[in-house]
Amino acid sequence: MRLRICGQPTGTIDGIALNHFRPGLVYDIRTPLAAVFLAEGWGEPCSDPDEGPRPPNRLASLVLVVDDHTDMRQLTADVLAGNGYDVIEALDGRDGIASLCQNVPDLVILDLNMPVMDGWQFCAEQQRLPDGHLATIPVLLVTGADDAPDHAVTLKAVGLVKKPFDPDQLLEAVQQALSN
Repeated sequence: MRLRICGQPTGTIDGIALNHFRPGLVYDIRTPLAAVFLAEGWGEPCSDPDEGPRPPNRLASLVLVVDDHTDMRQLTADVLAGNGYDVIEALDGRDGIASLCQNVPDLVILDLNMPVMDGWQFCAEQQRLPDGHLATIPVLLVTGADDAPDHAVTLKAVGLVKKPFDPDQLLEAVQQALSN
């Protein structure tokens, strides 16, 4: 559904940060999310395909953070957002796959040990996606799992950050992953 954003959305829905939607711009939004925008008064239907300016190409890299621990996910997102990255959050691998397909991030930061769908299952599912671009979006492991370096090699991750992490270490790993 095409919506013109008429008020600044706040918060998150299913781990998707809403603050990247800009008032005055027109977006193609999936129906469930569009219904929330309409109900909250953040958007209005836009029927003409050529009506209104579209969002500009992203200047910052978009990073998907997939971690079931709220505090760790929020810390990771805050560090990244505070350093100019656009961030989307997902609660587990299943939500992560949905966000990956919907938002097409530049990088995925992935925990391994999660309920519903763990990091191993996420990587396997990502590789099976029919869209070749989605299947090749790089994954940076951020985990406290034992044998994490071996896991990173097996999963063909572009890097590894051990939990607990230093914010500068995370930022360096993200920059390196995005430069590959």
